[in-house]
Amino acid sequence: MPISQSNVTFVSPERPGTQGSPSAHRFAYRVGDISFGVSSAKDLPLLLDPGLRAFESDSQNCDTEIFVEWATQLKTPSRRPAFQSGGLWSAFEEDRGTAFYFNSSYLGEAPYKRAWFNSEFTQGHVLLLRRYFDAGTPVYPLEYPLDELLMIHRLARGEGAEVHACGVVTADGIGRLFVGHSGAGKSTTSRLWLHQPGVTVLSDDRIILRLCAGSPVMYGTPWHGDAGLAAQASAPVHQIFLLEHGGRNEIVPIDPARATAELFARTFVPYHSASGLSHTLQLLEQITARVPVAVYRFKPDTSAIEEIVRAA
Repeated sequence: MPISQSNVTFVSPERPGTQGSPSAHRFAYRVGDISFGVSSAKDLPLLLDPGLRAFESDSQNCDTEIFVEWATQLKTPSRRPAFQSGGLWSAFEEDRGTAFYFNSSYLGEAPYKRAWFNSEFTQGHVLLLRRYFDAGTPVYPLEYPLDELLMIHRLARGEGAEVHACGVVTADGIGRLFVGHSGAGKSTTSRLWLHQPGVTVLSDDRIILRLCAGSPVMYGTPWHGDAGLAAQASAPVHQIFLLEHGGRNEIVPIDPARATAELFARTFVPYHSASGLSHTLQLLEQITARVPVAVYRFKPDTSAIEEIVRAA
């Protein structure tokens, strides 16, 4: 796998006395019906993030495979990045793929992690700067925000999109997507619906949208919000609501063109990728052509649910 040697110094993976059991060097998980496998060098024990346990998989040949090892030196490239988050990470075009460098002012100038992926985001290589980690302590190498960055970029190849939303499935199988910026009421909406008999909340903050046989489907994710709700489940999308706080409950249908723009504004996209932006926009256009979208101004009580059921 190609690696930019000017920015990386490797550690030999054959350090004696630190080899763990085979299971300590491999885990896999599945989110949005896309599987991710992570393997490591012999001296780097892995740990699956607790939030991903409900999404754990035993797959040995995943859609995206990642190898992790130590580095004794990492250096952020001096050239201009393709994208700068303004904080924790930056993205560079490297070795016919994309490399993410992660920095923390608390740790020092050198990046503590570098993650490279090929152009299809089917293969990856993660390097961890050894001096920033406790020797022998198991590591989750895809810690936030890398696991979500990986998901977003993989989806943007034309496979789907991650949206800022909560997904609710009622006992009769009706799937409703409540989309909103931070503070719009996604977690509040999730808690209200959760008390209804037979309701499943896929997530109270992040939902993955994909087209399956031409029909929109929503998937739960492990990246939950304040309500802490995340389910390894999926459901067809029958209705989409753009959440807004209001003094009364009001459902205002909007046309597909506006709906696409509103959804796009609440979707996680790789802004440095022209093809990724195009794929995401096309997906949202297809979804809003198939599913009715409305602005929903609501009161944070059970009357909000009653209004949705009445209108249906």
